[in-house]
Amino acid sequence: MPEFSLNTTWLIPAPVEAVWSRLIDTENWPSWWKYVASVEEIEPGDATGLNNVRQYCWRTSLPYSLLVNLRVTEIQPLRLVTVNVSGDLQGCGRCQLYSDSVTRQTRVEFKWQVQTCKPWMNRLAAVAAPIFEWNHARVMKSGEESLIRHLATVKNS
Repeated sequence: MPEFSLNTTWLIPAPVEAVWSRLIDTENWPSWWKYVASVEEIEPGDATGLNNVRQYCWRTSLPYSLLVNLRVTEIQPLRLVTVNVSGDLQGCGRCQLYSDSVTRQTRVEFKWQVQTCKPWMNRLAAVAAPIFEWNHARVMKSGEESLIRHLATVKNS
């Protein structure tokens, strides 16, 4: 199976507490992130969020979708979430937040190490890898822009 290392950085003009609260509230992502079609909790995990499993249906800029389960394997409030990925992709992911108290801006770094599991994606990966990476970048850029708008709306209400 082809492996992808996908790294994205978001710069959000909001304090880390506001960004964190929206990122961990994944069941509400579909309300502000157009590429997230649905999120369903499969297992609640413990009181800290460890071993929580949620199933995500992702739309993409291209005419396909992905269904993935994310299991929380580490959580450090306001700082870090790591997950194991299964479903149409398998591997692991990491979301780390950095706060700049002077600018009240939050840098969010996403790092994914995943393999494709859909047979058609595996067959096309040798030639389509740059297209899959472009598609991922578009979905993530949309997430950054959408979160900025969402936080501005919440702030102004």
